[in-house]
Amino acid sequence: MRKPIIISVIVIVAIFFILGGSFGEGGCQFNISTAKLSDAKICTSLTGNLCDQDNLVLPASTPMIYVTCMLKYAAANTKVKFSWMYYGDTKFEIDNVVLDTGDKVSDLELHSNLPCPDGGWPTGVYEVVIQIQTDNAKPLIKQFNIN
Repeated sequence: MRKPIIISVIVIVAIFFILGGSFGEGGCQFNISTAKLSDAKICTSLTGNLCDQDNLVLPASTPMIYVTCMLKYAAANTKVKFSWMYYGDTKFEIDNVVLDTGDKVSDLELHSNLPCPDGGWPTGVYEVVIQIQTDNAKPLIKQFNIN
């Protein structure tokens, strides 16, 4: 009776290693994460690494704009992209940066900033798209206006 059970276990383990080997070596590969982004805020100065208040309307004379957020449940080497967008005649990307958490894990405070361009900020709608660089991540989008 024990012999069929042992053979079944060996067959199941062999199938697992055969399939696992084909997925890891050029077969299907996925980059997924349990990390989550939250609490995005826009401001003109930081307290530590975070914005104290969320400013959804900023003057055109603002010298620097910051966006902050929390990254929760992060593994080491989690990458987060911040894309700064402007809605002029069409939506276009102004700038972007990818932050790497390195060996830091768990809950982290993240921020990105954008300096005022020469000639001041054009008035209108802006957006920061914050996204963990994995296959299953949904972006966190924060819009604000410059008047």
